[in-house]
Amino acid sequence: MNNSNSTDIYNADLTSGVTAFDTKNFTMAYQLLAPLAAQGNAESQWRLGMMQMNGLGMVENQPLGLENFIKSAAQGHVFAHHMIGVAYMTGEGVEKDITVAIEWFEKAAEFGIPGPMYTLGMLYEDGKEVEQDLEKAQLWYDKAAEVNTP
Repeated sequence: MNNSNSTDIYNADLTSGVTAFDTKNFTMAYQLLAPLAAQGNAESQWRLGMMQMNGLGMVENQPLGLENFIKSAAQGHVFAHHMIGVAYMTGEGVEKDITVAIEWFEKAAEFGIPGPMYTLGMLYEDGKEVEQDLEKAQLWYDKAAEVNTP
């Protein structure tokens, strides 16, 4: 098999796997994405992590889901950073650690997506998990609003 042919198959499987995931056909998504995730594809690892973390089309396995998020984040996948933060904030698949969660949310925020910025704002406004800091909260809300404004 020549290289361009195997690349075509790889891309077709990725596209089909993402489509299956997006249409909630998680069994098909898993069949297509699991081999690509094993080969180190960040998008596949992230989506596999989402399925494992939430028990979509399979038995929930949060530690394995987190492991896939970490592999995906190591390759710079934006949403994987955010989901690792969520895992540490909620204690899903890992021991709850708000300090580590904040570190991951801050890393995710560097990619310019609003989700982790809003989360940081809420954590600082709420003051339950961390010491309340309304200035810091407002700073994160402002950053998130800037990102959302075209």
